[in-house]
Amino acid sequence: MYYPARRKFISMDNQKLSDIQLIITAALKKEIPGDWFKSRGIAVHTLAALKAGALKKQTDCRTGMVVIITGAGPVAAKEAACWIRDNFKPLFVLNIGTCGINDKRYSTGRWLVPRFTADEGGKILELDTRLPVPRPDAAINVNSLLSVNRAITVNAPAAWKKHSLLDMECFSQASVFRETGIPFHCLKYGTDYGDSNTIADFNRNLSLLRDEIKKQFSFLDTNRSTIQITTVIPVYNRENMIRRAIDSVLSQSYLPEEIVVVDDCSTDRTPDILESYRDEIKVIRLPDNAGPSKARNKGIGHAGTEWIAFLDSDDSWEKDKIKKQVHYLNQYPFYRIIQSEEKWIRNGKRVNPCRHHKKPSGWIWEQSLERCLVSPSGVLLTKPLLKEYGGFDESLPVCEDYDLWLKISRHHPVGLEPGLSVVKYGGHKDQLSHQYPAMDRFRVKALVRLLEKEPHPDFRMKIIHILEKKLKILIKGYEKRLNTADARECIKILDSINECK
Repeated sequence: MYYPARRKFISMDNQKLSDIQLIITAALKKEIPGDWFKSRGIAVHTLAALKAGALKKQTDCRTGMVVIITGAGPVAAKEAACWIRDNFKPLFVLNIGTCGINDKRYSTGRWLVPRFTADEGGKILELDTRLPVPRPDAAINVNSLLSVNRAITVNAPAAWKKHSLLDMECFSQASVFRETGIPFHCLKYGTDYGDSNTIADFNRNLSLLRDEIKKQFSFLDTNRSTIQITTVIPVYNRENMIRRAIDSVLSQSYLPEEIVVVDDCSTDRTPDILESYRDEIKVIRLPDNAGPSKARNKGIGHAGTEWIAFLDSDDSWEKDKIKKQVHYLNQYPFYRIIQSEEKWIRNGKRVNPCRHHKKPSGWIWEQSLERCLVSPSGVLLTKPLLKEYGGFDESLPVCEDYDLWLKISRHHPVGLEPGLSVVKYGGHKDQLSHQYPAMDRFRVKALVRLLEKEPHPDFRMKIIHILEKKLKILIKGYEKRLNTADARECIKILDSINECK
């Protein structure tokens, strides 16, 4: 078995305002375990301190996260949101804190995620119930949260009772960020029912909230500088390329804990080449050629670490690929999946990717519907996340990565380490894209299944829009080639999704 060299701690530079990806807002200092966050490299400041330049002066901020204490009430909340909008370019804003509960079906002392927020004037905004941080296991989606202008402990107006929850800041912030397209999320902790016991219940649950926040952000206690990684390489008949792939992993400045190569029943010299690395890699040989999904899933099953990095056998890594990704996870420890940028080599020559292949970051699901924007050779993600979504679909001979990344990115943000750390080689005859023409037929299959399971009407319409586009192109191509059977099948799918509108 291969034993890697001892890894060194990867140091973190102080962050710039432009490096901040996640901003957490809270109304009151006492809602947040400020010292606990600070001890883990998270800046915690009031809005007044930020206006005075506190973040720029800070020397111990080590992550791309910041906690901002906005002050109580809708006016203070809006002022803070406007300042964030004008001074940061975050990928996410998460409003976190206490709320009152109107609907007694929900108990106090638990996390609540509202679907809508409203103000006292009757305006309503839909909220994104996804969270940029790992979702609390016991969190409950509730219908609506009313942001009120003043706190009332008894005899609340009847109009307030139409809403599940009450706070004083969510709507003001949501409205500001909605205008600028900054993703805004809300995670509340129910403290009281607005009755005669409100003050006592609030104070009792306030200390519980601080403890729950520590649990919610427990990923900050993981030393991401020494994470253990398994590299999984599926291979089939790549005798001329597999050495390049394996050697690029063995040459990493931050070595993986193990390298698992899954031989998908190769019939060329690939098994002999793998044997020459027997002291440095773990080889799994499949009895039959089953395709890349089966091979990757088998590698996942044999991985002994929490984090997994895939590498296709015809690609390679630059020597600092893993090191840069680990550094990125130190900056942005809330991610469970990230990828690196890549350089393309076609027939031995460097080429520039098309603009539509530019990799996004954050909530990438919608951009990824059209085409696969996550490269298996560039991705690093947790094994539990792979298990949660069932791994790669073994019924798909191609586009299995497109299918899995859509399932994951629907609920989880994807980070992007900007270094050109992956080298993708194309133009060779054994590429799967050459063996399977009209690959959109497999993307259509994946999208149809996503549509069947998607409950949200807006997300359903986004899937339908791309499905219609792809199906019409496929139908035109099939009819041109007189492939009437496949054309009829696509027309049938198109008719069925039109009925879903």
